[in-house]
Formats: sequence, structure tokens, C-alpha cells
Amino acid sequence: MRLNKLTNGQRLRHRLLLALMERMNGAPAPDVMRALLYRPDYFGRPYSAWLHAVMRGPSPWSVGERELIAAFTSHQNQCQFCVIGHAAAAARALGDASTVQAALEAWPQAPLDDRMKAVLGLVKKLTLTPEDVEVADIEQVRDAGVGDAAIEEALIICALFNIINRLADAFDFDTSLGEQPEMVSKSADVLLKRGYAI
Repeated sequence: MRLNKLTNGQRLRHRLLLALMERMNGAPAPDVMRALLYRPDYFGRPYSAWLHAVMRGPSPWSVGERELIAAFTSHQNQCQFCVIGHAAAAARALGDASTVQAALEAWPQAPLDDRMKAVLGLVKKLTLTPEDVEVADIEQVRDAGVGDAAIEEALIICALFNIINRLADAFDFDTSLGEQPEMVSKSADVLLKRGYAI
């Protein structure tokens, strides 16, 4: 259900920022920015800061791998808004769009290393059937050569994208920008250059 607050509920300075974004991009500001700038002290800034830290801070995972985990989580939730942007960012960062697409469509057969396949299996289970996650699932990821810090980061990415996926679907984020290749490319550039902090 689309809420009017998402369109016009931001403070004046945030509405001006959204208008500037629209002018610079030649397209409407993405709904995720509208959601983050509505009550930013309550949700937008804390969420963005956490997301920026895990997606762009020091990590055992590359930026491309983290974007792939984000896109994969979003794909499990069937959140097209998030899949489009994060798959594009992963493809750009990894330099390999076909591997990203293969990971989304059939990750066990995708040309990924054992570490990433194991993590994606855990992310899928945590997203779709969290009540079934057991110690053995973590051990399986460890056996694939993934250290505990990398497991923790992957699970945090999974949690953060499960949150925004649900908001995107609940608030009916507009996915029409995903139908414009130039806007998807520009979005990927922005994510890779500026990250997630607002």
C-alpha cells in the first residue's frame, strides 16, 4: 500500500534534496530515498549508517561480493526494486554480469567459489525458513573456508536487506526505473561511488 507520506511527508530541506536529486538525474528520486528521508532520525540515518558500515567498511568480503549477497537476499524475497539496483552494482563491482545473473537464477550451479556458494545457501535458508537454521548450517559454511567474521557480516547484510525488502514491498516502491537501463546504470554508479550513508 503506497502511503502519501512517502511522496510528500519529508521535511522541507529533505523535499528540496529530493527535488535536487530529480533535477540532477532527470528522473524521480527513488522511493528508498523518500523512505529514508521520512523521519530520518527514527529510521533513515541509523539504518543507512549501519548499512554503509557493513557494505563499504573493512570486510573479508569485496564490495562486489557484498552487493551480490544483498541482491541474492532481495531475490529470495522477490523484491524487484532491490534486486535490480544491487544486482547491477554487484555486476559492475565484480566485472561479471553473467555470474551475478547465474547466482540469482541457480546459485548452486553458478561459477562462484565454494565460500560464496555456502554463504548464499545460508542466506537463502535464513531468509525463507529462519526457524530451520541450525548449528550444522554454520558449520557447513565454516567447512567451505568462511571465517566467523565473514559469516557474521553476511548474516548482517541478509538481515538489513530483509528489512528494506519488506518496506519496499509494503510501501509499494516504484520499480519503473528498473525498466530504464540508463537509470539502473546510474544507480549502480552512485551506490559504488557514494555508498549508503545519507
